[in-house]
Amino acid sequence: MTENFMTSEEIGHLTQTAHEFVLDRASEQLLKAGINPNDFWSEYTDLITGERKKRLHLPKRQCLIAINDPWYSDKAIGEVLAVWNVWGLEKDIE
Repeated sequence: MTENFMTSEEIGHLTQTAHEFVLDRASEQLLKAGINPNDFWSEYTDLITGERKKRLHLPKRQCLIAINDPWYSDKAIGEVLAVWNVWGLEKDIE
């Protein structure tokens, strides 16, 4: 069984936040919690532009720490939590 993770791009989509902003906030929150964000970086090639880009791949704990920022609204945090809840239900079914 593999562990679920959420990318910083997915967080941006769910919270309606620009990806670069998510990266900055997530890195800051992880550092505050004593977690090295570099442990979660991933590079990929954008299929449309061919450009190399970075994103975070965050397991649930690190994801929740990353969005634990007063900037995010309760609604935005709720959107992220809803996805984790669905994933948790799917895991229970397996």
